[in-house]
Amino acid sequence: MENDVPFFENFDDFFKALNIPPSRFEGIYVDKLDRLWTHPSLEMPPFKHNFYGIKLLIKGEGVMRIGKWKQTLMSPAVYISPPNQIASCVMKDSNILEYALAISVKFVENHLKLKHFISVFDYFQADKSTPIVVEQEELEDLMGIFDCIYEEYNSDEKEGSIEIMASAILILFMKIKRLHLKYIAANTTLDDNATLKKVDTLSNRFLKLLQEDNQIENSETIEYNIAYFASKLAVHQNYLSSKLKSETGKSAKEHLDAKIIHTAKTLLQQTDLPIKKIASNLNFKESSHFNNFFKKQTLVTPNQFRKEVSY
Repeated sequence: MENDVPFFENFDDFFKALNIPPSRFEGIYVDKLDRLWTHPSLEMPPFKHNFYGIKLLIKGEGVMRIGKWKQTLMSPAVYISPPNQIASCVMKDSNILEYALAISVKFVENHLKLKHFISVFDYFQADKSTPIVVEQEELEDLMGIFDCIYEEYNSDEKEGSIEIMASAILILFMKIKRLHLKYIAANTTLDDNATLKKVDTLSNRFLKLLQEDNQIENSETIEYNIAYFASKLAVHQNYLSSKLKSETGKSAKEHLDAKIIHTAKTLLQQTDLPIKKIASNLNFKESSHFNNFFKKQTLVTPNQFRKEVSY
């Protein structure tokens, strides 16, 4: 494709593209799919959305891409797609069984407990929201919570429905956090876990803002650097840089460079956009500057990376 990846800023446009009915409530969508895949084809081309997507896949075969990771679908498993990430999927067959939940950024902003939970839970950061395979007992637990949300979503009784669903979603997120911590405990060192526990609210707010901010692409109107984020967080840039270095082990520039690489890898892997166009989208004045930056960070050129990850 030669065009940019479509960005769905609201539910209505997204539902129309997927050929599914509109949401019953503003800012939240819940569905239980126990039927044939409803998209016009088995392939959903790359797209971006402005909401949190949570999927509990119980049955289904295919390949899913969210951000820079590519995953042959495993089940049962939890999949999360944070806002402003490029996602796509290719289903192997049309017979699937899953729970699907989507909540808008505005929905999160309107429920302070959800907002706070997401701000301190690093799993919602783009480079950490990889699938979590669950065991049968864990699956039944998650299905029970999804059933509660789904039944309330489809209930004729509207009084208090939003608050009930928001509370159940918070419980769901807490359960996912427990599973995530169990997963990373088995795949990280003691030093890694100690670092995770040290990170405070300010650092997580920065990392969440870095993940959600959509200015990294086509950012011609701003100077996209640490001062930009420090101003948004109402702190001095030196203080923010110091906190990040001491609590995450990485400087602010290293985090920003990682974000650019994450976006670059995603575009190289999920789209056919020319490298010159990707460089321009990421605010590199010359594609040669982008090539040099990418190779310095990854040890391969953008072309080499694209060939390695193509399927």
